Amino acid sequence: MSANIPGWSPEIERGFKEILFRFLEDIQCTRAALYLYGPDDKFLLATQYGFGRRDVLAIEHGLQGPMARRVRELKGVPAAFNRKQNLGPLADYLKSAGNSRLLLVPLIAGEEIIGFIDARDKGRKRTFERTDVANAKKIAAAMVEFAKRAGFVFSDDDIEEIADQVPVVQEPAELGPPRAPMLDESGLENVHDAALDAVLDHQVVAVAVTLMTAGEAATLVNIREGSSDFDRDALARHQSSALVEAGVSPPDRESWHIDVRRVPTTVDPAPSPMIASAVLLENESVSTLTASVISGGGANAARATLSRLQTRAEDAREKSTLRFSRRNLARRLLQPGSRTYPDLVAHSESVSRLAFAMAKELELGPARAEDAALAGLLHDVGMRELDYERLYRSSSPSADDRVRYQKHPVVGERILVGTGLDDVMAAVRHHHERWDGTGYPDRLAREDIPFLARLIHVAEVYDVLTVPGRYRPTVSPDRALEIIERGKGHQFDPQLVEALGKVVQ
Repeated sequence: MSANIPGWSPEIERGFKEILFRFLEDIQCTRAALYLYGPDDKFLLATQYGFGRRDVLAIEHGLQGPMARRVRELKGVPAAFNRKQNLGPLADYLKSAGNSRLLLVPLIAGEEIIGFIDARDKGRKRTFERTDVANAKKIAAAMVEFAKRAGFVFSDDDIEEIADQVPVVQEPAELGPPRAPMLDESGLENVHDAALDAVLDHQVVAVAVTLMTAGEAATLVNIREGSSDFDRDALARHQSSALVEAGVSPPDRESWHIDVRRVPTTVDPAPSPMIASAVLLENESVSTLTASVISGGGANAARATLSRLQTRAEDAREKSTLRFSRRNLARRLLQPGSRTYPDLVAHSESVSRLAFAMAKELELGPARAEDAALAGLLHDVGMRELDYERLYRSSSPSADDRVRYQKHPVVGERILVGTGLDDVMAAVRHHHERWDGTGYPDRLAREDIPFLARLIHVAEVYDVLTVPGRYRPTVSPDRALEIIERGKGHQFDPQLVEALGKVVQ
């Protein structure tokens, strides 16, 4: 389900789609679609996730249509619409699709609109927040950068040179290796946990941790319940001074979002607290992590708490880098040579994201959640050694094809032998086992099936049912959940069916 875009290719779509998936990872949007400006003054659907064939999703939007008009009205700034009365003419369009909230993100290169992203409802029916808009702005910047490198954005001179040429399909430009983030989601969560632990110290009144990226700042303040309200502007000024001292330009106050978490404690705070701030981490001026400690034990006690937070943050960054490296190595296992498998990679990454979210929902802990993500990435790695081009896309496989296909879990396990990923290897071998014992390759049943294999099985079936381009027609997310619900206790672990429902709804 996409438009015919000149110069398009599976490799280019894969690059765009990997960035689009950040709306699911960073913002928890259940659906998102990318439109690019194309011929005949229309925005054309380039790629999407989460929309089934029965969903209402326009293949194109004309410049005078309500969607394109609203995009132009935003003047390059993403906007969230949580109430239908703010949607105007778009309200009926979203209603027909069964959606109620919209995150609309223009893509701007120079002074030109090259496209936009139509992102829909957050998981668990939550509203879009200011931090979501800030994250959307960062994702849009990455999307525009990729569009430039892939040849979808041109200067005036470029346009004049190719104006009379027939468009040709080109390989995407080399983007270079991906770079590790300063902190991933688990790493940032670890730092926030350290801040919460610090507030439980009898001398600490509050701890504020601020992550700043691309000029946007988000702060979480942990403060003792019963303490007097703090001055938000004073906190921002104090952290801004720490940033300036470290040679970093602070964000505008309008781009600074502060959330407060009140912590129940049994110790009364000291009457004359002292505040100290410092930059804990910096990633080549692209992002920074800053903290402030309000302590009743004086400046020395506040600085000592900051020192402990910095140690925890550095440890979290090291672990984030290790997780990043493990995932990239897993991706290399999917495509170890010059041959590419775009459908396989897109499916594997989608299952990985869903498995990670389910593990977080089940509160399995960071290490177990990371294993779930790796198992999702590698569950079909054995397909690359079989007749991938034919098997993976076949809509009517023969009996011999089915026999060959059912070898991929065992082949995948063999590829992972010696990697030290024993739990992941077991998940790869057994991710087609069924709760009732009728699966393959070993006909295991119930708890005899490794837990991660049961989790991956549910996540994979949901992805196959809902994402276009697989080997069967797609259905809506609600319909997919109904189908999986019917298999609860027969094909699927009932506990994991419940976890899936909580993550995708």
